[in-house]
Amino acid sequence: MLIALNTIGEEKMKKLVSVLFAVLILTSVSIGQIKTGEKKTVVNKTTGDTTYTESVIISVSEDITVRNHMLVINPLKFFIFYNISYFHKVSESIIVGGGLQTPTVSGVSGFGVNAEMRFHPSGKNMRGFYIAPNVSYNSLTEESSTTTKVYSLGGLVGWQWFPSDEFALGLGIGLDYFTGLDEVDSDDFNNGFAPALRFDIGYAW
Repeated sequence: MLIALNTIGEEKMKKLVSVLFAVLILTSVSIGQIKTGEKKTVVNKTTGDTTYTESVIISVSEDITVRNHMLVINPLKFFIFYNISYFHKVSESIIVGGGLQTPTVSGVSGFGVNAEMRFHPSGKNMRGFYIAPNVSYNSLTEESSTTTKVYSLGGLVGWQWFPSDEFALGLGIGLDYFTGLDEVDSDDFNNGFAPALRFDIGYAW
Protein backbone atom coordinates (compact mmCIF):
# COMPACT_ATOMS: atom_id res chain seq x y z
CA MET A 1 0.00 0.00 0.00
CA LEU A 2 0.91 3.63 0.19
CA ILE A 3 2.89 5.40 2.88
CA ALA A 4 0.69 7.43 5.24
CA LEU A 5 1.67 11.08 5.29
CA ASN A 6 0.95 11.44 8.98
CA THR A 7 3.78 9.02 9.77
CA ILE A 8 6.46 11.35 8.40
CA GLY A 9 7.87 14.30 10.30
CA GLU A 10 7.08 17.77 9.03
CA GLU A 11 10.69 18.52 8.11
CA LYS A 12 11.09 15.23 6.25
CA MET A 13 7.83 15.85 4.44
CA LYS A 14 9.06 19.22 3.14
CA LYS A 15 12.22 17.59 1.78
CA LEU A 16 10.23 14.81 0.11
CA VAL A 17 7.86 17.28 -1.53
CA SER A 18 10.85 19.27 -2.84
CA VAL A 19 12.37 16.14 -4.35
CA LEU A 20 9.06 15.17 -5.97
CA PHE A 21 8.66 18.60 -7.56
CA ALA A 22 12.23 18.39 -8.90
CA VAL A 23 11.53 14.98 -10.43
CA LEU A 24 8.27 16.26 -11.92
CA ILE A 25 10.03 19.23 -13.55
CA LEU A 26 12.87 17.08 -14.94
CA THR A 27 10.51 14.51 -16.42
CA SER A 28 8.21 17.14 -17.90
CA VAL A 29 11.13 18.79 -19.70
CA SER A 30 11.58 15.66 -21.78
CA ILE A 31 7.94 15.76 -22.89
CA GLY A 32 7.04 18.34 -25.50
CA GLN A 33 7.24 19.54 -29.07
CA ILE A 34 10.29 19.60 -31.33
CA LYS A 35 10.81 22.79 -33.35
CA THR A 36 12.98 22.64 -36.49
CA GLY A 37 13.86 25.64 -38.68
CA GLU A 38 14.57 25.26 -42.40
CA LYS A 39 15.85 27.76 -44.98
CA LYS A 40 16.01 27.10 -48.73
CA THR A 41 17.36 29.07 -51.69
CA VAL A 42 16.21 28.25 -55.24
CA VAL A 43 17.80 29.84 -58.33
CA ASN A 44 15.96 29.76 -61.67
CA LYS A 45 18.72 29.03 -64.24
CA THR A 46 16.64 30.44 -67.09
CA THR A 47 15.60 33.80 -65.66
CA GLY A 48 18.23 34.13 -62.96
CA ASP A 49 15.54 34.78 -60.34
CA THR A 50 16.36 33.70 -56.82
CA THR A 51 13.68 32.53 -54.43
CA TYR A 52 14.23 32.36 -50.69
CA THR A 53 11.92 30.26 -48.49
CA GLU A 54 11.96 29.79 -44.76
CA SER A 55 9.82 27.33 -42.81
CA VAL A 56 9.37 26.11 -39.28
CA ILE A 57 8.46 22.48 -38.70
CA ILE A 58 6.90 21.53 -35.36
CA SER A 59 6.65 17.84 -34.59
CA VAL A 60 5.35 16.01 -31.53
CA SER A 61 6.96 12.77 -30.41
CA GLU A 62 5.09 10.09 -28.47
CA ASP A 63 6.37 7.01 -26.72
CA ILE A 64 4.69 3.95 -28.29
CA THR A 65 6.94 1.31 -26.73
CA VAL A 66 4.93 -1.76 -25.75
CA ARG A 67 5.40 -2.71 -22.10
CA ASN A 68 3.69 -5.70 -20.50
CA HIS A 69 5.51 -5.91 -17.17
CA MET A 70 6.80 -3.45 -14.56
CA LEU A 71 8.75 -3.95 -11.32
CA VAL A 72 8.90 -0.97 -8.92
CA ILE A 73 9.79 0.13 -5.40
CA ASN A 74 8.40 3.11 -3.49
CA PRO A 75 11.33 4.73 -1.58
CA LEU A 76 8.97 7.01 0.35
CA LYS A 77 7.42 3.93 1.92
CA PHE A 78 10.77 2.87 3.37
CA PHE A 79 9.93 5.02 6.43
CA ILE A 80 7.49 2.22 7.38
CA PHE A 81 7.96 -0.71 4.97
CA TYR A 82 10.61 -2.11 2.66
CA ASN A 83 8.59 -2.89 -0.44
CA ILE A 84 8.55 -4.16 -4.01
CA SER A 85 5.63 -4.45 -6.46
CA TYR A 86 5.02 -6.13 -9.81
CA PHE A 87 2.48 -4.92 -12.42
CA HIS A 88 1.14 -6.74 -15.48
CA LYS A 89 -0.77 -5.28 -18.43
CA VAL A 90 -4.19 -6.89 -18.87
CA SER A 91 -5.35 -4.52 -21.65
CA GLU A 92 -4.46 -1.10 -23.02
CA SER A 93 -6.47 0.47 -20.17
CA ILE A 94 -6.16 -2.00 -17.29
CA ILE A 95 -3.07 -2.97 -15.30
CA VAL A 96 -3.06 -5.22 -12.23
CA GLY A 97 -0.31 -5.64 -9.68
CA GLY A 98 0.71 -7.04 -6.33
CA GLY A 99 3.46 -6.41 -3.84
CA LEU A 100 5.34 -7.59 -0.78
CA GLN A 101 6.49 -5.51 2.18
CA THR A 102 8.12 -5.84 5.61
CA PRO A 103 8.23 -3.25 8.44
CA THR A 104 11.23 -0.96 8.96
CA VAL A 105 9.90 0.49 12.23
CA SER A 106 11.97 -0.40 15.30
CA GLY A 107 10.37 -3.04 17.50
CA VAL A 108 7.92 -4.22 14.84
CA SER A 109 8.42 -7.20 12.51
CA GLY A 110 6.21 -9.11 10.12
CA PHE A 111 5.16 -9.02 6.48
CA GLY A 112 2.48 -7.64 4.23
CA VAL A 113 0.93 -8.13 0.81
CA ASN A 114 -1.00 -5.69 -1.34
CA ALA A 115 -2.96 -5.68 -4.60
CA GLU A 116 -3.76 -2.83 -6.95
CA MET A 117 -5.60 -2.23 -10.21
CA ARG A 118 -4.69 0.75 -12.38
CA PHE A 119 -7.13 2.17 -14.89
CA HIS A 120 -5.60 4.35 -17.64
CA PRO A 121 -8.45 6.33 -19.31
CA SER A 122 -6.18 7.23 -22.26
CA GLY A 123 -5.65 3.57 -23.16
CA LYS A 124 -1.92 4.17 -23.65
CA ASN A 125 -0.54 1.00 -22.13
CA MET A 126 1.15 1.79 -18.79
CA ARG A 127 1.76 5.47 -19.52
CA GLY A 128 0.14 8.65 -18.27
CA PHE A 129 -2.72 9.35 -15.88
CA TYR A 130 -4.29 6.51 -13.92
CA ILE A 131 -6.85 5.78 -11.18
CA ALA A 132 -5.96 2.97 -8.78
CA PRO A 133 -8.08 1.24 -6.11
CA ASN A 134 -5.96 -0.94 -3.80
CA VAL A 135 -6.09 -3.23 -0.76
CA SER A 136 -3.48 -4.61 1.64
CA TYR A 137 -3.02 -7.11 4.46
CA ASN A 138 -0.25 -6.94 7.05
CA SER A 139 0.72 -9.26 9.89
CA LEU A 140 2.68 -7.19 12.43
CA THR A 141 4.47 -8.59 15.47
CA GLU A 142 5.82 -6.41 18.28
CA GLU A 143 8.69 -7.21 20.64
CA SER A 144 6.11 -8.41 23.15
CA SER A 145 5.26 -11.16 20.63
CA THR A 146 1.78 -9.71 20.10
CA THR A 147 0.72 -10.27 16.47
CA THR A 148 -1.82 -7.94 14.88
CA LYS A 149 -3.57 -8.32 11.54
CA VAL A 150 -3.92 -4.97 9.77
CA TYR A 151 -6.06 -4.31 6.70
CA SER A 152 -6.36 -1.28 4.45
CA LEU A 153 -8.52 -0.16 1.57
CA GLY A 154 -7.67 2.88 -0.52
CA GLY A 155 -7.47 4.64 -3.83
CA LEU A 156 -5.25 7.14 -5.58
CA VAL A 157 -4.70 9.06 -8.77
CA GLY A 158 -1.27 9.15 -10.35
CA TRP A 159 0.92 9.59 -13.41
CA GLN A 160 3.40 7.14 -14.93
CA TRP A 161 6.47 8.21 -16.97
CA PHE A 162 9.13 6.31 -18.88
CA PRO A 163 12.20 8.57 -19.32
CA SER A 164 13.74 5.69 -21.27
CA ASP A 165 12.39 2.42 -22.71
CA GLU A 166 12.94 0.48 -19.47
CA PHE A 167 13.28 3.11 -16.73
CA ALA A 168 9.97 3.81 -14.94
CA LEU A 169 8.98 6.77 -12.76
CA GLY A 170 5.60 7.34 -11.14
CA LEU A 171 3.86 9.79 -8.81
CA GLY A 172 0.56 9.29 -7.02
CA ILE A 173 -1.58 10.76 -4.25
CA GLY A 174 -4.67 9.37 -2.57
CA LEU A 175 -6.34 8.20 0.63
CA ASP A 176 -6.19 4.95 2.63
CA TYR A 177 -8.35 3.58 5.42
CA PHE A 178 -6.55 1.37 7.98
CA THR A 179 -8.15 -0.99 10.51
CA GLY A 180 -6.52 -3.11 13.23
CA LEU A 181 -3.80 -0.57 14.06
CA ASP A 182 -5.34 0.26 17.44
CA GLU A 183 -3.74 -2.96 18.73
CA VAL A 184 -0.22 -1.90 17.69
CA ASP A 185 1.73 -0.10 20.42
CA SER A 186 3.60 2.31 18.12
CA ASP A 187 3.16 6.00 17.29
CA ASP A 188 4.18 5.21 13.69
CA PHE A 189 0.87 3.44 13.00
CA ASN A 190 -2.60 4.97 13.29
CA ASN A 191 -6.09 3.58 12.71
CA GLY A 192 -8.56 5.26 10.34
CA PHE A 193 -8.10 7.41 7.24
CA ALA A 194 -4.68 8.68 6.19
CA PRO A 195 -3.42 10.57 3.12
CA ALA A 196 -1.14 8.52 0.87
CA LEU A 197 1.81 9.46 -1.32
CA ARG A 198 3.58 7.32 -3.89
CA PHE A 199 6.85 7.82 -5.76
CA ASP A 200 7.70 4.74 -7.81
CA ILE A 201 11.07 3.91 -9.34
CA GLY A 202 11.48 0.76 -11.37
CA TYR A 203 12.05 -1.27 -14.49
CA ALA A 204 9.55 -2.05 -17.26
CA TRP A 205 9.73 -4.44 -20.20
